[in-house]
Amino acid sequence: MHHNQSDFPTFPLSLLDDSDLEPQRCYIPAWENSTGTGWYRCHLCDGSYAVCWVTPRAGSETCCFLDGIVTSLTRFSPTNQRLVLLEPLKLVPCVKRISCVITVTQELLQRPPVSLEDLKDDVRIFLRHLKLTKGCSVQHRRLVQLGIASVEIFDAPGVADDECFEIAHDAELLLADIRLGMPFSLDFIFKYLPHSFERPMEQLEKLLETSKISFSHRFPTTALVVGPVDCGKSGLLSEFLRRHSCNCFYITASQVLRSYPGETEEELRRIFQAAQTFKEKLRPLLPIVILIEDLELLCPSTAVADAKNSSNSLRISAELYKLLDALPRGIICLATSGVPDSLHEHARRRFVREVTINMPSEGQRRQLVEHLCEVHELNISQTLLEHIARNTQGYVIADLTLLLRRVQQQLLTKDDFDIEHIFLKSLSQTQPSASRSTDVRVSKMTAGFEVIGGMEALKRTLQVSVLAGIRQSAAFARFGLSLPKGVLLYGPPGCAKTTVAKCLAKEADMTFIATSAAEVYSPYVGCAERFISRIFDTARKNAPCLIFLDEIDSLVGRRTVSSGGGGGQVQLRILSTLLTEMNGIVGGGSQQHILVVAATNRPDMIDDALLRPGRFDKLIHVPAPDEKSRLALLKLHSQRMPFHENVFLQEIAARTDRYSGADLCNLCNEAAIEAFQRDFKATEIELQDFEKVLTKQKSSLTQSQIDGYYKFAYRFL
Repeated sequence: MHHNQSDFPTFPLSLLDDSDLEPQRCYIPAWENSTGTGWYRCHLCDGSYAVCWVTPRAGSETCCFLDGIVTSLTRFSPTNQRLVLLEPLKLVPCVKRISCVITVTQELLQRPPVSLEDLKDDVRIFLRHLKLTKGCSVQHRRLVQLGIASVEIFDAPGVADDECFEIAHDAELLLADIRLGMPFSLDFIFKYLPHSFERPMEQLEKLLETSKISFSHRFPTTALVVGPVDCGKSGLLSEFLRRHSCNCFYITASQVLRSYPGETEEELRRIFQAAQTFKEKLRPLLPIVILIEDLELLCPSTAVADAKNSSNSLRISAELYKLLDALPRGIICLATSGVPDSLHEHARRRFVREVTINMPSEGQRRQLVEHLCEVHELNISQTLLEHIARNTQGYVIADLTLLLRRVQQQLLTKDDFDIEHIFLKSLSQTQPSASRSTDVRVSKMTAGFEVIGGMEALKRTLQVSVLAGIRQSAAFARFGLSLPKGVLLYGPPGCAKTTVAKCLAKEADMTFIATSAAEVYSPYVGCAERFISRIFDTARKNAPCLIFLDEIDSLVGRRTVSSGGGGGQVQLRILSTLLTEMNGIVGGGSQQHILVVAATNRPDMIDDALLRPGRFDKLIHVPAPDEKSRLALLKLHSQRMPFHENVFLQEIAARTDRYSGADLCNLCNEAAIEAFQRDFKATEIELQDFEKVLTKQKSSLTQSQIDGYYKFAYRFL
């Protein structure tokens, strides 16, 4: 077989001004054609082809103009393509019998009546004027007006692969199958990546198998796909529909919602009736799926909808309830929701299965980033890949895609670039969807234990009791141990309890959520408890996560102390919610772990229910710094402040007994102010400045305070 090689840009034939052009034409530059006119299979650079009458066209253009009626794809576009190969075809006239697959549009099924004979006649008349090949697909705007998206020529007996043919006037048309076109919005979903979608896909395929089995009783085949916003619900369903060649009736809120009462319900009835008509009259061989996107927009909960729209929500939910109950066997109904708790109870109840898409784990994020880098043609090191996977808690696939696009934009604007630096910068500027969709602030700590001066015994305690369990979760599981749920840090004010919690989040590679009584309390009943629940829900989405409850004694106190009305009742409700949420923390390994760290300088005010094992497993005393720790703290301050060589830090550390970390910081700041007042042009802080401050400033802690914390610690030894 002789092949003609070509390589020039391709554009649609409709761009030419000549209105009398016949279909199935391909005009190429005259100087490029070496074999004359004829029927060819015109291959494009993406692997598709079109069947055309190739004609040289005189002119100055160096591109070809191609018609896309008879092609190898149902969605064919010559734009941004190149014609790379011309394969000659022999014409066979008057073929008497062909087998084809017709893809119809959803609008056809809503026009009464629909019959197979009418479809055959329409297709036969249209195909009579075309040159076809085996396996080709025919699509045209006139067919779409008739309700036919495309016609795929399945087989033509007696026709070879290198031949094109015309059908006879009385040709027999056999329908191998009738299908429904894939919804446009689902047909152009991103490349499917299976990581984190394996289990949901398996559940959907089990549902499909169930729908094919005949039961003695009616078995509902409905499922609700739930997951965070932008987690890939549409991509999963698009791949499921494409993999099993399902006939899909696609419903969105913008498509069916109407202004006047009753019109939305009528639209829903029309689509469900179209699905039943398609099944009963056209008898397709492949599964039928009714897909409802963002169900919470169509049937919001009465608690979410306002008074004006609550009646509409009730009517729509009742209508959907009725339609799902009357759904015939063999039709599957799938729905998606990003916030299933906002769904109306009646609508949610009819979906007997809930397929959950969880946040990707660190390993799954690593695979997703690796594949996305291949798609975007970015080469990154394994070290950088591990760093990105470890520091993208709460990221869904849309967030990872956005991160890669930002990196690409940076690369396009820089000539001399460091891809690792650009990745780290883009990572710091990208906020995950799980954080944007809530009023709970999620952050990532950058400083570890190195910023804490001294306190070696405390660091060692945290390393052994907390970090070892998180880093060696497999070893813990081998011994039947579970990861700690909570840690209570107690000690004098100003001794770095908050800093310890932040550094612990960094050392454990956890996201950090901090809250206090001022953020939680609300004048409205129930708001404080809902905020606590939102904190834990956000933490689960951004796991592994550390929740820091500052001044927990003011947030929840002893029930014997706070048993009065008013604010005491609020504290009781918050305590009850906190206990319930901490009981619900499931230790599923370090990837899904949530650690609650609380800080207080009044440990005697904490309720005993919180102090028992299983809530706050570890009670860690953060003591006032000893002389060695005070020296380490002063050395840290000397790195940011210019101390004169006559300032002996060892001597200052010895003279600052019972000073807290905050006291030492204030001492250095006051000494700097003294130096500034002594001489505006001074460049260093001298010993005399410290002497003046030490004569005026005293420790904020008393020995009885310090002894009280040690007495509390002895209770739990």
